[in-house]
Amino acid sequence: MSDPWLNALLMLAAAALAFGASLAVRYALRDRRADTGSWSSTLSYVATAYGVVIGFSILFLFGEYADARQAVGDEATSVGTAYEQAALFPDSRDGMQRALICYARAVITYDWPAMREHRGAPEVDAAFRDLVVSVGPGDAPPVGALHSATATNLVSQIGSISTARETRLVAAETHVPPMLWALLLGGGAFVIAMIFAVTSTARRVTQAVLVAASVVFTVVMLLLVIALSAPFSGGSGRVTPRLIEETLTTMESAAPPATTAPCET
Repeated sequence: MSDPWLNALLMLAAAALAFGASLAVRYALRDRRADTGSWSSTLSYVATAYGVVIGFSILFLFGEYADARQAVGDEATSVGTAYEQAALFPDSRDGMQRALICYARAVITYDWPAMREHRGAPEVDAAFRDLVVSVGPGDAPPVGALHSATATNLVSQIGSISTARETRLVAAETHVPPMLWALLLGGGAFVIAMIFAVTSTARRVTQAVLVAASVVFTVVMLLLVIALSAPFSGGSGRVTPRLIEETLTTMESAAPPATTAPCET
């Protein structure tokens, strides 16, 4: 869940459930006594191992998330720069600028819904091929150092567009393996059960508060893993095509009507 209010409601519900369950189990076991010394050692080992696993998962997924955000900015910058530089090639300017506009539209319309399903959109693949084909088919070979450098930089910007998109798709295809999910969920439940056992010598309310706090902390970490494993799904804090949308708006506002006509894809 990506809505902060839903997350807060889930944490409150988990805390209330853990508090009530702790009181109920403690009442059912009120006549039993056990030595918790050995359990403390087990809890120390398991909690440390669990912390390492969940910390590594969050660190890895956060890296993918940060790369995805950076890639969107790089892609938007490259599209906008290529659009401006295409104006220096009058023979193929309209075709290149239209191809760039169609590519940006395809990314927003097709790639984002597809990335929520951990894949790329074939429509964007086709739009990028059209963009590559549109580069300089009618222009004479570049003459002069400035014109040659501009042509080289234009091709470099189109290559950067492809690189940024590949980075996005890698982040979209990243997922938490089922075995790791089993370890995260099962390990969290085991740690909480051990905390209940170790705190059995405390007063019932104190024990229930400690268990509920542990449950809330575990739920927060698991929600963070869920959010980072799906950076392109809807909701606050996710990666959006906002920068590409802004670039598209700027390009369309400066382009002639023929260039902004509906695209084929």
